[in-house]
Amino acid sequence: MPRDEEANRSDESLCKVVDFFLQINGFEEKAAKTLRRALDEVIDGMRTGRWSVDSLEKTEKTYIGTKVEILFKFDFELPRGNKLDFRIHDTEVDIKCTVLKDWMIPQEAVGELCLLVKIDDKRSKFSIGVIRATPTVLRKGENRDKKNSLSAEGKNSILWLVEDGILPVNLIATLDPEIREKIFRNRKSGQARINELFRLVQGRIIPRVAIETVAQQVDSMKRARDARGPLKSEGILVLGHQGEDPKIAISRGYPAPKKGEMISIPEKPEQEH
Repeated sequence: MPRDEEANRSDESLCKVVDFFLQINGFEEKAAKTLRRALDEVIDGMRTGRWSVDSLEKTEKTYIGTKVEILFKFDFELPRGNKLDFRIHDTEVDIKCTVLKDWMIPQEAVGELCLLVKIDDKRSKFSIGVIRATPTVLRKGENRDKKNSLSAEGKNSILWLVEDGILPVNLIATLDPEIREKIFRNRKSGQARINELFRLVQGRIIPRVAIETVAQQVDSMKRARDARGPLKSEGILVLGHQGEDPKIAISRGYPAPKKGEMISIPEKPEQEH
């Protein structure tokens, strides 16, 4: 065991923080939803038409960390710290998030506990770990903001709560570029884009955020419901979470939409496969 990892495991405050999160029922799934929401709120597809982290400005990517901090504290009911971001059992903890490879540790967090969050939207993966950011786990030398990153040995010393967990998929990002271009081709009509989305992406759950990104309108879900009529005439069913829709999807071998989700499938079963 690396020296710093051994030190971590003998760190009583660190172990209490780790245990706090691991004892939360469904922690990994809840954290995944929190991180997905943080990304989606910063990308803001409904207002901007953007669908990927890569489309963000540098300052916006930096804000992802702030958004993760805000939502994480709210969703897990974490009290605000006096010096750092939050407290657990009277121990202050700083949240550090990256969508790249490294976390930047500020001077005020050196020697303190850090909750490290890494999000890989392209792979639909995320990791969360805890470390005490002592000088021995940091690289030598600071950047101009007097922040430092973890050394290779430091990264090996992280106590992982979740490693390569499954992040809810960014549907628009997973589409074939040609299909995505066809969906967004009509610049003037949100309804036309929504119709094209259900026409070209069949058999997959389409989450609310994808519908909002394509429609780019406040009443995006109405546009999705309004797609039912014209697409039914093309032999395509657009199903939601209400009524018999989930049962119809399941009976045809497709996943059932939950609240805020929709799916389009061929109307005639023999055309499904």
